[in-house]
Amino acid sequence: MILDEHRRQGMLYAASGAGAFAAALVVAARIHPIVASGGHGQAAAPGFEALALATAMWTLAAGIVRLHRPRPGRIEDLLATSKAAVIAAMLGLMSWYAAHLEPPPRLTAALALVLAIVFVTLARSLTRLLIGAIYARANIATPLVIVGFNPLATYVADQLLDEAPHYELLGFLDSENPDDSYRGREVLGGIEALDDLAARYHGLEAAIVEPDATSEEVDLAVRACEHLHVRWKVMPSLFRSLSVGLTVDMAGVVPLIGPRSSNIEGLNFALKRLFDIAVASILLVLAAPFMALAALATLVLDGEPLLFRQTRIGIHGRRFELLKFRTMRTTNSDAIHRDYVRSWIRPNNPAAADNGQVYKLTADPRITPVGRWLRRFSIDELPQLINVLRGEMSLIGPRPALPYEVECYEDWHRRRLEAPPGITGLWQVSGRNQLSFEQMVRLDIQYIEDWSLGQDLAILFRTVPAMIHGDGA
Repeated sequence: MILDEHRRQGMLYAASGAGAFAAALVVAARIHPIVASGGHGQAAAPGFEALALATAMWTLAAGIVRLHRPRPGRIEDLLATSKAAVIAAMLGLMSWYAAHLEPPPRLTAALALVLAIVFVTLARSLTRLLIGAIYARANIATPLVIVGFNPLATYVADQLLDEAPHYELLGFLDSENPDDSYRGREVLGGIEALDDLAARYHGLEAAIVEPDATSEEVDLAVRACEHLHVRWKVMPSLFRSLSVGLTVDMAGVVPLIGPRSSNIEGLNFALKRLFDIAVASILLVLAAPFMALAALATLVLDGEPLLFRQTRIGIHGRRFELLKFRTMRTTNSDAIHRDYVRSWIRPNNPAAADNGQVYKLTADPRITPVGRWLRRFSIDELPQLINVLRGEMSLIGPRPALPYEVECYEDWHRRRLEAPPGITGLWQVSGRNQLSFEQMVRLDIQYIEDWSLGQDLAILFRTVPAMIHGDGA
């Protein structure tokens, strides 16, 4: 029910955003002649083909930045809308030329961009108010109580409070924590309190989230819900961490629960590969001058070799030779980095807690002066475009692992090897080297399970500012 409701809300946001964007184009086209002629021009209207094409590009751009969902704040909403509008403008202009349509005047395009941001932001605010008003009405929002009070139960509470306005979270049921509360929702008693709640709230639902409960205790909670006609949902006992997602398949009436699989398989893998070849070829041509300058600077200031070649672990554990511009002295040992990796990956290790950053050591004495500049703007990674064309890497994917790093992996960490490693990835645009190892692995698994071409495009657009500013390198 939660996913279905999210889809319905997403359709509302998508429809209101597309309508507001089309309205912005019409208004911009009508006021441009008037503005350009000092108030004496005649209002015009965009052609149907141009309007339909631009609206389609907006829909694609909104999907790229995942605008079809509520944002946690007005500033985040405005930034996401602005990003989508800029992407839509770029895609629209390219499509106009490709379709041999006459491009709009520059003033019209500028007005349309500004008005689109304003109109769509207002439309999303009105949609949010409408959804809130609908669920604020009596008998619309579904009352729900969480059976259990533990880290997973509070995680579920966060999801319901932030992402599911169609649920009215009443509180928690837990006999072992009678005086606790979380985000203003109190523990209302033990499972026996369900009787009173069911009598007071029509259509009550219960989410049973007790990872450490015995099967008898879970059965007791389920039987209590059945007796009181309370609809229930239960967290599987095997789900004791948030490291992987689960999926449910039905064999007739028998549910079969298992881990979510990679979405980068079959036709999706072929689509991703074609995208990599096309974009990497273009980027390699555009990056050629920067690569030539980097090679010249390395040769003049630090000598040969220009490239650093290192064995990495690719998809399904296959080894390959990763290419980078050399940024370290040639006489260095990798012992420093080996020790760092071990302390970073091993859980409950004091060294890992003190230095939980991803891969790059701060103030590493092995890095050359020119190498520090190459790393700051990620220029040292441009030769990896050759790895992409060879099929050893992808533009977007998990960070390529080192062999001695994989030796330290726990079993669930190896799920990040189910996709080709990437030059950039969700881990990079979500914090680069400010993430712990487990946070990075969870992001890698999330990327693999939720992969889409739109997500790859969004990550590429988010990577460019990070490279320009040198954030976290």
